[in-house]
Amino acid sequence: MKLMIIEAPGKLKKLGPMMKKLRPGEDWMVVASGGHIRDLPEKGQDSTMITTGVLKNLRPVYEVLPKSQRNVKSMRDALKKATEIYIATDNDREGESIAWHIQQTLGIRDYKRIAFNQITQSAVREALANPRKIDLPLVASQECRRVLDRLVGYLVTQELRRTLGEPTSAGRVQSVAVYIVLLREREIRNFKVIHHFGVDLTFLDEATKQQWKAEWVTVPYFATEEHPYVQDGTLASQVAGTRAVIVESCSDSKKRRGPPAPFISSSMQQAASVALGWDPDKTMMIAQKLYEQGVISYHRTDNPNLDDDAMVHLKAVARQMGLEAVEERRVFQAGDAAQQGHPAIAPTSWDDETAGETPDEQSLYKLIRIRALASQLADAIYDVRTVKLLAKGPDSRPLRFAATGSTISYLGWKKLLKGDDAEEDKAEPAKNPVPKLEPRQILPVHQGEVLSQKTKAPPRFTKASLVKELERLGIGRPSTFAAIVKNITGKGLVVEEKRKLVPGPLGEKTIAKLEGNFTFLQLEFTSSMEKDLDKIAQGQETYSSVVARFYEHLGAELQKLQTQPSATMQRGATVPASRPTSSDYKCGKCGEPLVRKQKPGQYDFWGCTGYRSSGCKVAYPSVKGKPDMDNPRGM
Repeated sequence: MKLMIIEAPGKLKKLGPMMKKLRPGEDWMVVASGGHIRDLPEKGQDSTMITTGVLKNLRPVYEVLPKSQRNVKSMRDALKKATEIYIATDNDREGESIAWHIQQTLGIRDYKRIAFNQITQSAVREALANPRKIDLPLVASQECRRVLDRLVGYLVTQELRRTLGEPTSAGRVQSVAVYIVLLREREIRNFKVIHHFGVDLTFLDEATKQQWKAEWVTVPYFATEEHPYVQDGTLASQVAGTRAVIVESCSDSKKRRGPPAPFISSSMQQAASVALGWDPDKTMMIAQKLYEQGVISYHRTDNPNLDDDAMVHLKAVARQMGLEAVEERRVFQAGDAAQQGHPAIAPTSWDDETAGETPDEQSLYKLIRIRALASQLADAIYDVRTVKLLAKGPDSRPLRFAATGSTISYLGWKKLLKGDDAEEDKAEPAKNPVPKLEPRQILPVHQGEVLSQKTKAPPRFTKASLVKELERLGIGRPSTFAAIVKNITGKGLVVEEKRKLVPGPLGEKTIAKLEGNFTFLQLEFTSSMEKDLDKIAQGQETYSSVVARFYEHLGAELQKLQTQPSATMQRGATVPASRPTSSDYKCGKCGEPLVRKQKPGQYDFWGCTGYRSSGCKVAYPSVKGKPDMDNPRGM
């Protein structure tokens, strides 16, 4: 029997019958790991560890997850019958790590590692024809990320809770996300509104009886590029009183507007937020279902380009719909840190107008399909007319006005995707029906209007726009964006108010402790760490060197918090029992390090880490956050 081990149980329904068609006459069994089967332990630190799950030599310690015990047993049972083993987890850093953990846990020596971006016969057939070994540098990259996150999450969190007296937490990426929200809030709080004036002149086209407008151009005669605001209302009223202008120029041109790129993880989350009102977490959950059903390609990607072979099918569908597709595949610019392992999110069968088992799945599928189709359609074309006007102003200074009008002459991709859901920030060109004018032509002004205006503070983030910002800054990865946002809002570090994100009181206090003390909070540092992780994956850096540098740096910064006094845990605050971390205090009986163990309102003492290795049961009362060495118990 040939055995295929996959990640998601949802794929079994599709892959099981597919293997019978792909390999008729062969006996195949497909089993699922259910995602990760091993991880760093949540508790159980001993004297060999820096913190729970990380040894003093900086290597991780793993344990099989309780939820995975049954799946591990099922895979072991299947292995006994297998003559050939294929490990077919996802083709990314996380999937490669899962493949390695499966191989290590089950002790598989002879295996074939395969991966496919979509659950189709052609994709699986190609994967089976091109087996490989597990990519160990990619595994090391994921392992490094996990250990770095553990070092920050456990070591820094412990000190934060001690010094704040509140159930907060820190995270290498989590804290940066909170910081981004807080920085935006500070911008808003410190924003100074500038009241200023503009002027619109309205003209009447005698031939069509349509009105059109021209805007006062204030730079350089009345304002500067650095300060482009006119704050003199009297001056604006004088300008609005202009009764005639002369045409300086009138030019016609064509403007082409290309379609937006196919979805990547972040843009799909943004689009679903705008079009469907979904949180990023919900979007990724629904996308996972669609992927497991085999109707879309892999949904955790930051590559905005379709597969080469997609064009044949896409063009055929476009023709059926009466749409014009481009001849050669349109290529979009990926982000600087984008991974090219997965193509953009797209349907696996371009002919399927609908797919998905629930209304939500069908709604997201429709967004994905239309966006992918539109990305390869012809440009929309606009006829654009630009006019520059001149008049004499106060003190004989020239008054200049400009008007632009456009009409769409060819819909192109906009025939399919009208008002793209993910492009809410991209305004359509102004329709403003400017007539054909001749230079030096004198135009009477129909009406002048003073516009009372004011500058606006930057907008608060939504969950979707925060994802977009994390991507822009190179913080996190497509697989982690939704989880990060869910994490910081779930812990109350960031609060959602009318779909807008604001820092919660706990988030502000936490950042106040971290800011200026920890480098990992700096956006540039976090982005550079992501690049280091990429270098590990590419074989240009090693796990050991990256972790060692980070830990040395973090240790030096932790000392700043460790010297601060402990705060009393606030009444009503709930925090899990602290994860014990070895200290400089030694047991008076066996000499092993002591750890502080506390749970507000229940216990607070220092215990010996030799308990597990030698059975030492010595403990010391905690006095002002330190062990009372003069009053041991259990000697």
